[in-house]
Amino acid sequence: MTVELPRPWRRARPEPGPEYRSILVVDIAGFGRWPNPHQIVARDVLTTAVRDGLRAVGVRQADLGWQDRGDGMMVLIPARVSKVDILDPVIPLVAARLRRHNATSAPRIRVRVSLHAGEVHRDAHGWVGSDLNTACRLADADPVRAGLLGDAVLVVSDVLYQSVVRHGYRRVDPAAFTRVEVAEKEVREPAWVAQVS
Repeated sequence: MTVELPRPWRRARPEPGPEYRSILVVDIAGFGRWPNPHQIVARDVLTTAVRDGLRAVGVRQADLGWQDRGDGMMVLIPARVSKVDILDPVIPLVAARLRRHNATSAPRIRVRVSLHAGEVHRDAHGWVGSDLNTACRLADADPVRAGLLGDAVLVVSDVLYQSVVRHGYRRVDPAAFTRVEVAEKEVREPAWVAQVS
């Protein structure tokens, strides 16, 4: 004989919790002013550059959370991938690919890149979370827009600067970063900006 437990005693399925990811946001400057064929080329060049950069450190496409933003992308990278790997060599490889394209082809692709990390949720429509919002606000911040002098500018959150960048791993030069204040919508915090070479 099977005894059915009363409803309050049944074990409910837990809601899925957040997962910790590195959050890479890339925005193409001036994208909306270009004709459609240039937008298509730029998206293809940038997507290939980011995928190849991540593949260079052993990250499979299937492991990534990828969200298209039209004029750029958000890439959610598993926590097992070192942020040092993202800072060197992934971001410099992406910038080098853009420089090669820009030396011979149109349009000239210039990007603002932000790197942050934190908790994100996946729902039926994609990814969401306040840390994701922060990464997007960093890429859109006025000091970052003003800091785009070459083909790529990088902004990292203060927490990432303090935990990784300031220690100078590999070719990451803390002295290349300038502290700025970000005041974009709900985000009010310091961040660190550097040209990507």
